[in-house]
Amino acid sequence: MSTFDWSMGSTVPSPETVEPRKTLIADVAGVGELMHAPRRLRLLVGASSVCVRDAADRLIWLETALLSAFTDTDGQVRIVRHDDEPTLVPRDTGAEARALASLDAFRAWYDARSESASVPTGPYLDRPTTGLTLSTEGGRSTAITRDLETGIILSARGRSLRGEFELQVGSVEIRETTADEFSPV
Repeated sequence: MSTFDWSMGSTVPSPETVEPRKTLIADVAGVGELMHAPRRLRLLVGASSVCVRDAADRLIWLETALLSAFTDTDGQVRIVRHDDEPTLVPRDTGAEARALASLDAFRAWYDARSESASVPTGPYLDRPTTGLTLSTEGGRSTAITRDLETGIILSARGRSLRGEFELQVGSVEIRETTADEFSPV
């Protein structure tokens, strides 16, 4: 994994990920050698937005085409417009859940330099999937299972800089977007 977290404005998924006016909601469990693990997070992905909330539905990170928002260490939600001056962000941005929003987001988070060819896999959560292995320049690798319909990563098992880890999506729901899902407050 990259030792640096993404900067604001760089994690919005591609428009092909989720249909306009729809939200993909995934419950994510992370275990092993990940910062803040073990924990459960909720990932919300829209056509041009991504949001991570904790188990109590508290905002951790929100990224839209116009702004970013995050809960600071003092518990206050900070909103930053993309044309504002750079802002220091807290150490916990839900990066491991944000990485599951798309293959490109996972590659960036994991700092992948190469990947195997896609291999058909059996359904995961009753969703059609494909599998592949991503590798870093340093020789670490992670096997991922990718949802063919939405492009999100449903599971990842591999090695971080600190040791073995696993990320798994426990459920996937796609529904009409509500106004508060991608609202910073």
